[in-house]
Amino acid sequence: MSSTLGGHGSSRHNKDLYSRKEFPDKGSEGRFGRLFPISESGDDDESLRPHPSPRFDLERLGEFGGPMTLADGAEGQQDSHSPAGVTFLGQFVDHDITLDVQSKFEKPEINVSLENARTPNLDLDCVYGGGREASPHLYKGPYLIEGELTKPEDAAKTADLPRNTENRAIIGDPRNDENVMVAQVQSAFLRFHNRCVDVLFENDKSLSDEELFEQARDTTTHFYHRVVLEDMLYRMVGFEMIQDISVRGRKYYFPKGFWKKNRIPEKPFMPVEFSVAAYRFGHSQIRDTYKLNAAIDPIAVFLPRSEDPDDQTPTLRGFDKLPENYRLDWNNFFNIPGSDKSPASAFKVDPFLPKPLLELPTGIVGEGDPVVSLASRNLVRGRTFRLPSGESIARRMQSDGNLVGHDEDSNRILDLSDPETATHPAIRDLMKKLRTSYAMTETPLWLYILMEAAEFGDGFDPDTRGSGGGDRLGPVGGRIVAEVLMGLLDHYRDMSGKGLDYSPKVPYNLSSTVDTKKVTIVETVYGPRMTMGSFVQFAYGEALSYHALERNQVSA
Repeated sequence: MSSTLGGHGSSRHNKDLYSRKEFPDKGSEGRFGRLFPISESGDDDESLRPHPSPRFDLERLGEFGGPMTLADGAEGQQDSHSPAGVTFLGQFVDHDITLDVQSKFEKPEINVSLENARTPNLDLDCVYGGGREASPHLYKGPYLIEGELTKPEDAAKTADLPRNTENRAIIGDPRNDENVMVAQVQSAFLRFHNRCVDVLFENDKSLSDEELFEQARDTTTHFYHRVVLEDMLYRMVGFEMIQDISVRGRKYYFPKGFWKKNRIPEKPFMPVEFSVAAYRFGHSQIRDTYKLNAAIDPIAVFLPRSEDPDDQTPTLRGFDKLPENYRLDWNNFFNIPGSDKSPASAFKVDPFLPKPLLELPTGIVGEGDPVVSLASRNLVRGRTFRLPSGESIARRMQSDGNLVGHDEDSNRILDLSDPETATHPAIRDLMKKLRTSYAMTETPLWLYILMEAAEFGDGFDPDTRGSGGGDRLGPVGGRIVAEVLMGLLDHYRDMSGKGLDYSPKVPYNLSSTVDTKKVTIVETVYGPRMTMGSFVQFAYGEALSYHALERNQVSA
C-alpha cells in the first residue's frame, strides 16, 4: 500500500497510521466539542458567528414542496458511482462513534461539551458492547451470538440479528436494528468475528476461549478500520483529500496529535460540525426504494405520512424479526469480489431529497411533532448547536490554505452573496431562492456541504473508472469528515498499539480466485484496498463449522 494512502494528519510521518506503536491501552470517555469556536458578537478573530437564520425559515426551507424537494421523475438522474450499501455502512460507523442523549431539539445549546454516549474510537463497541465480562448476554464462549441463519444453499446468505421473545435485537447498540439494511451490516460484523474464531481455532487448537476472542476481535477491528479508510472514506472524500491529510497533516482536529507534553493522552471529542452537519450528508444518499433480492419487488425504506397515515404498510424499517423474503442479496448492495453482478447505486450527494424523507412517518418523529421533514430537522439542529455558516468555514479554510478541491476548482468556494459562484444550474437556482425567498445572506452548514458536493464532488470510482458530480463531498465537508475519521484511526492506534499494519492471524490475499478462508483484498488503480464487499464475502463465504461449539449453542 502506498504511503500516501495512510497518514493520519499529525506532524509525525505519514506512514504512522499504518504503524504499530507501543502505548498504554487507556480508554477515554467521549464528549462533543467544536472544530471552529463561535462568538455571538463576531469580534473575535479566532471565532466564527453562528448562522443567524430563524427557526421558522429553516423549517420552511426543508419542508416538502420547498426548494430542497427532489423533482418528480428525477430519481433516475440521482445515481452516484457508490454502491447502495455504502449509505448504511456509513450509518453503522456513525452509531459506532456518536450517541447524543442530552441535547434538546427545541433549545439552542451554546455549550456543546455534552457527553457522547459512544466512545469515539472506532472500537466497535456497537458490536462488542463492554466485552465478554461486561456484556455476557452478547456471547457464547469466544463467539458473538447470531440470529437465525438462512440455509447454506440459499443464494442470498444472510442472518437475522439475535432477538428476545419480543423480537427486540440483542446487540451492542439497538439503533443498528432501525432498518433492514443497517441490521444486516451489523449481522455481517457478527459473522465476520465468528468466521475469524473458526479460522483461528482451525489453525491453532490450543488457543483458549479468551485468546480466540481477543484475536478475533483484533482481526475484525483491523479489517473494519481498513474498510473505513480504504473503501468508505475514499468514496466519501476522494483520493486528493486523503493524500493531502496524509502528507500535510490534520489542520483542525487535534493537529498536534493526541499526546500532551507530559505523555498524558488527550481525550478525543466528537465535533458538532461533523456529527450535526458534515456526516449527515448520507441522508441525501438514501434511495426511495431498495431491491433486497431477485424474488421481491423494490421496497420503500418508509412511506411519507401523507400516503400511509396509519403507518401500516410493509417497509424496510426495523426493530422486528427479519421476514423470510427480506433476505439481502449482498450483490445488490456492494461490489463482491469475483461476482459478475453490479449493485444498485446510492443517490448522489446533493441538497435535493425525495418525498419520504421530507414527510417522515409517525413511527419515526411522533404523531404530535410539527417538524416532519428530515431536512428541516437537520437545519434546525444546526441552529440548536449554533453552527457557523458554510461560507464562513470555507473562507477560514481558504485563508488557511486548506481547501482541497478538484483540478481548477481547488480554491473556489460557493458564496451566497453571488450565486454565479456556482456553475451547477440547480445549485445556482437554489442559491437565488435562498436569497430572495428566505432572506439568507449565508448558507447553513449542512446545506452548504450538500451544495458544494453537487458543485465540486466530481468523484472518481476506482471500481468502475467513472466520475460524476455529487459522487463525493466537496472541500469543506470532505476535510471535516476525513480529518475526524482519520484522526480517530490515529487515536485508536495510539491507545491500542495497533495501527493498520497490524498483522492479523486470519490471512488475506490479492488473488482473483476467491479463497473462503482468506479475506480478499481488491487491487484497484489506487493500489490494494479492503472493501466492504470483501468483508461481507468473508463473513458469508461458507457455512460456519464452529469447531469449538455446536451451531445450535451459538444461536440465540
